[in-house]
Amino acid sequence: MRIKQLFDELGSEFLSLVTQTFDQIDDLVFVMSYNGNDYEYIYANQAAKQTVKLPDLSQRVTMKSMVSDQAYISLREHYDEARLSMNKIRFKMPIEHKGQHYIGESLLTPIYLEKLNLHFIMAIVRDITEHEQALQHLKEAQRQVDEERMRLESLIELNNEAIFQVDTHGRIVKCNPEATTFLKATAHELEGSYLTDWFKESFFDEWFTTEPKPKKTSRHELWVTRINQEDTKYIKVKFIPITIAEREQGWYLLLRDATAETNLQDELQRMAFIDHLSGLPNRRAFDDKMDYLLQQTTGTGELLALFLIDGYRFKDINDTYGHDAGDAVIKETALRLQRVLRDHDIVARFGGDEFAIIIPHIKDIDTIGEVAKRILYQFEEPFIYQEHSISIQIGMGGAYYPGSAKNKNQLLKEADHALYEIKEATGVGFHLYKKMPID
Repeated sequence: MRIKQLFDELGSEFLSLVTQTFDQIDDLVFVMSYNGNDYEYIYANQAAKQTVKLPDLSQRVTMKSMVSDQAYISLREHYDEARLSMNKIRFKMPIEHKGQHYIGESLLTPIYLEKLNLHFIMAIVRDITEHEQALQHLKEAQRQVDEERMRLESLIELNNEAIFQVDTHGRIVKCNPEATTFLKATAHELEGSYLTDWFKESFFDEWFTTEPKPKKTSRHELWVTRINQEDTKYIKVKFIPITIAEREQGWYLLLRDATAETNLQDELQRMAFIDHLSGLPNRRAFDDKMDYLLQQTTGTGELLALFLIDGYRFKDINDTYGHDAGDAVIKETALRLQRVLRDHDIVARFGGDEFAIIIPHIKDIDTIGEVAKRILYQFEEPFIYQEHSISIQIGMGGAYYPGSAKNKNQLLKEADHALYEIKEATGVGFHLYKKMPID
């Protein structure tokens, strides 16, 4: 049965409404009929037609005629499963279009028209390439963090923990050699004293005086300062109850110095928001900070300016002087941008020769131009690299909030549009966006 017959049976108004609805979305939408041997295309929205380049659907077009043999085997298996089970099927498959490779997530919805005894499959295919790539990057980053954590944990496990046996009042009954090393005291000095005597913090005193005590192992993490030392340590403490004949006799305290591990985790967290070449915040950190500053600016009567910056002919510097020189120019650009900004201004590197600046707490539009002039002035002097004098020039596009832009995305588009105007003109200088908002 061809699509004309379906229009007659289902009603042209209904199918026209479906067509209008699906033609407005970016996902690929197909409706396939099963002819007893293969699946035929009876409908495809505009996104699907452009991507797959389907011929005129008034003629018979089968799945097998449109895809490779390998793809057909996989697709046929999923389509048959949806048709026979009458259940929705979701799966992922690689897609190739114009030499580019994508990952598509397909949702198959079986439809059975009892009146016509026809089986249909509605397929909605969504491009999830960026999501899958981000997931892989996240998994790789997590794997690296896990490997580092496992390495540290294995090193720590090779060392004995500081172990204290204390009574119900917190008096030290026994301790191991690692405990004496950690507190830099002899066993004779420790045994008989109270654990609270050896730390400046009130944590241990509060723990031993608070009732009721936990009946199971209790774990805590905290920074402590030992009584006879100035430095602080991040420790992981495990309280294990000593119970004899159902009576609490005291506790074993297992204390581990986790300072290095914690510092490493903090450094890994910091590195996730830093561009390693320039030392500036990266795009991720920039986006987080921009969201916060836009919220803080709203309703204050102040302006927030956004500058997007492109290096002028930085590629020529790489080609002429080498990549080391190019890296040095990126670092020098970061330093010059930082030099002119206030402490609460934000400068970030997006990648390559692209930078961005957020300038909050601006009183008027004229101030934006003054700041831009100060930034450009920083690049009037050449950069001396080894024996070479290298001219560093930049183009800047600016926009401000609140103005025609009502949110972060619009503000970025306006600044990018202003930067485009500079790049189309001389490539160097500053242009402030002052037109109608960009959707």
